[in-house]
Parts: sequence; C-alpha cells; structure tokens
Amino acid sequence: MAAQSVVITGSTQGLGFGYAREFLRRGHKVVISGRNSERVKAAVERLGSEFPDARQRITGFGCEIAELEQVRILWDHSIASFGRIDIWLNNAGYARTGVEFADNTAEEIEAMVRANVIGSFNAAQVAIAGMARQQGGGKLYLTLGGGGASGRVVPGMTAYSTTKRAVKYLADCLVKERRELRDESILIGTISPGINITEGMLREMRTIPEAQRARAMKQLNFIGEHVETTTPWIVERVLHDRKQSNDITWLTGGRLAGRALSMLFGARRDIVSRYSFEA
Repeated sequence: MAAQSVVITGSTQGLGFGYAREFLRRGHKVVISGRNSERVKAAVERLGSEFPDARQRITGFGCEIAELEQVRILWDHSIASFGRIDIWLNNAGYARTGVEFADNTAEEIEAMVRANVIGSFNAAQVAIAGMARQQGGGKLYLTLGGGGASGRVVPGMTAYSTTKRAVKYLADCLVKERRELRDESILIGTISPGINITEGMLREMRTIPEAQRARAMKQLNFIGEHVETTTPWIVERVLHDRKQSNDITWLTGGRLAGRALSMLFGARRDIVSRYSFEA
C-alpha cells in the first residue's frame, strides 16, 4: 500500500497516540495534534525516538479542535508538510463519566459539548472541504462512544453519551449528503473504539470514591482493553476501508459474548492490574 498522510486529532497520548504509532509502523505519514503545543512536541519526539527512520514522516501542530480557524490552520500545516491528507481521524474529545447528570459541573458539560460536538463539526467542515479540493478525495472518521453509536442509555454517561449521539447523527447526515451528491471520493466513517484504559480513563477512575472503585474496576476488567490491543486492529481497518458509512467497532456483541463464555468456564480476565488507580 502506498504511504498515506494521516491527521490524528487528540494524539499526544492515549488512543490517538496509539493510532499514530500504528500508522507510522506501517510506513505512513502522521500529523500529531493536540491543544497543548508542548505535549505535541513531546509526542513527536517520542515517536521519532521510537521510529528513527520515520522522522521525516512525523509532524505536529497545536490545535484547539473547538476553534474553527485553528482547525483550518491545522489542515494548512498538514498540506504544507505532506502535500495532501488521505485520512482525517478525529479522535479529540473530552469525557466526564461515572457520575449522575446533576453532578456534572457546568464547566464539564461545556467542555464535552465543545470538544465532542463543536470539535466534530469543525473537523468535518475543514476535512470535507479540503478533500474536495484535492484529487482523489479522502476519508474522514468521527469517534463515537458511551452508547453514541446505538443510542443505548448508559448510566453515569448522560452528558458524554448525549454529545456522542450528536456525533453519530452528524456522521449519518454527512453520509447522506455524499450519497445525494453521488460522490464516493470522500468516505465518511465512524470509529467505536470500546473502553480503552488511557490517561483520561485513569484520571476519571481516580475521582471515583474508593468504596465504589472496586465495582468499577470489576466492570473494567470485563469490558476494558489496552490501547496497544485495539489500535492495530482499528488502523488496519481504516487503511483498507472502501465502504461509505462504515462503523469500525471494537467492542462487538460477539466479543462480549465470548468474554462472558470464557468467564463462565473459569477464565479470569485481568486488565487493570498493570495500572495505578491511586490519586
């Protein structure tokens, strides 16, 4: 496969960083992005150390995804670096989960709406417009989670899941637009990466009162996953995707059923022991 140029928002750590590592490992070109320019620089340096032969295939740019003009500048930087953008993977987002809706602060709700909804709007506007200008189009992926794909109600995720349901609606509308335009050169897809143990997840877990944390960790052992497990699988499917409206879903019903069956026969699934949940 010819080298692809990939923009990954929210890629200084966690899932986004894992995606970047996997694209680089496969010989592709990657633009790292995040709100904090120092963290962007550190992520680029870390990947450059890990893949010394890939230093010319990595660049980074600080960008607040909720600010449209900054997203436009991110696109321009990426084009200046690599000439075109084949894949825009919109991973940037913010989650505050595990609490009743009334316990979300106004600041947390605003942060989720800005990052997850407005950020997705901005990414879609910029990426679709840019891909329409370049020969061969491209692929745009929006990230779902918290019941956003199916509309399933998840206790403790009211605000977060509502924002992600909005992203699902946005993706569906964008797909319909492409079909009405009879334009398959730009593919719109979604990624449902499951429950990954990232820096953000650890931060959230540390806010749960210790008396309730044991139950949360038991659930995490069942549904959770390591970033290095999910990201290679997801990246392979992004690279080989040729389908409009594809939802790349890690935590399928089949996977859950398989885990339940294994546990029924005595297998113990341990995901959390390698991590520290202490504040």
